[in-house]
Amino acid sequence: MSLIVCVLFLSSCKDEIERPEKLFSKEQMVDMIYDLTILEAIKNNNPSFLEDKNIDPYTYIYVKYDIDSLEFVQNNKYYASDVKEYGKIYEKVLSRIEQNKSEVDTLLKKESKKSALQPISRDSILNIKKKVLKKLDGE
Repeated sequence: MSLIVCVLFLSSCKDEIERPEKLFSKEQMVDMIYDLTILEAIKNNNPSFLEDKNIDPYTYIYVKYDIDSLEFVQNNKYYASDVKEYGKIYEKVLSRIEQNKSEVDTLLKKESKKSALQPISRDSILNIKKKVLKKLDGE
């Protein structure tokens, strides 16, 4: 929600946003926002999961992409200043999330077939979460 307010605020400003010294490509922004979205969803759905592993979503992004918080904020602000382009970035993020959701649904169906109408165990769900996190680290 706060991201939406930020985007609306930035789009209402008439001042030209300066191009960051280290400008990330749109694909890099898609990757970072995708990773953040997944991590924030995990954090909101199961807060102890990331806490137990001592993972902060933003710190994770900074380390994974070898950037600092200022670079991320400047790039996010720059791309958010063009609402149409920022919308395209988020469309790609949502598309990737939908694709991964489909993959997870397929894994869940396979697991439920294996258990022959038995409810999916907590261990099976944790294994699927681990596969998703591995995929997140691999991208």
